[in-house]
Amino acid sequence: MKVAGLFAMAVLSIALLFQINPDDVEESPRLVFPGLKEQLPALTGIEVTNPNGNSVSIVKQQDNWVLEGKSGYSVDFSKLSRFLVNVSELRIAEEKTSISTNHSRLGVAENDQGAGTRVIVSPGEYSLLVGKEAPSKGSFVRYAGDAQVYLTSKPVAASANWIEWIDPVVINIEPANVREVTIDMPSAPLLFANRNEAPGEFELREIPAGRELKYATVADSLTRLLVNVRMLDVEPYNPVIFVDPGNTRLVLLSGEIIIVRSIIVGDRFMMHIDRKNLADWQFEISENTYNELNQNMESMLKATEADVE
Repeated sequence: MKVAGLFAMAVLSIALLFQINPDDVEESPRLVFPGLKEQLPALTGIEVTNPNGNSVSIVKQQDNWVLEGKSGYSVDFSKLSRFLVNVSELRIAEEKTSISTNHSRLGVAENDQGAGTRVIVSPGEYSLLVGKEAPSKGSFVRYAGDAQVYLTSKPVAASANWIEWIDPVVINIEPANVREVTIDMPSAPLLFANRNEAPGEFELREIPAGRELKYATVADSLTRLLVNVRMLDVEPYNPVIFVDPGNTRLVLLSGEIIIVRSIIVGDRFMMHIDRKNLADWQFEISENTYNELNQNMESMLKATEADVE
């Protein structure tokens, strides 16, 4: 036999040796929503409704994703992106029951006790009922109108609480960037403090004669007024309600001036910030945040003997 023939037989033998039987190949778990990943740029809406009836609707307006129920307030794009990527990559790990009487036990019933959280991504046929998480891996889910229940490869996190989709921190100004602070309240004397350029320390000005600071660095607390200020709620700015508000004015080292107006409306503590991207909104804040923004001179000083008595 010629050398070429021997070589050909050797190659064929090796190929047969390593031939893979298709029946022996374990298929990769299929995607919950095949094709969704390719459609991500074309999506226009997300709706999540939990068993209690609470829902959140997120829609795309031009190039911005906003909360429909909060007058178009922008969502946190990093949270939105993470959710969409996770859903588009979600895979079915196992088929479970298709008996409808078992749906409640797994949290994927249509309604009443044991109802699931409904997730709809549009446009397209991307609708899912999300139930309980399994102890070992993902969540129990089923497609709308389909009795078959599946276990996903990882848990499905879909909140119907609007605040979970935004950045709740309205503003965050580092203390080292604050040059001066003025607090002007209708019922209290003006409070003013600024940074002494020589030592760089923050100092309270116009301290009443005979009075002492509560402690040496008490004025530093004023530089932290706008550190991680969080909202409880948000709505379009209505200047009518801000009658005789407290005015907190910060001047930054950059020269930027930030004016915060705050007021109590019923049992709510409201705040408006005169700053780009925030000026169109008013925010509900905690009572503690409101009190911090409306400190007065007396809160900075040691109590007098008369006060102690």
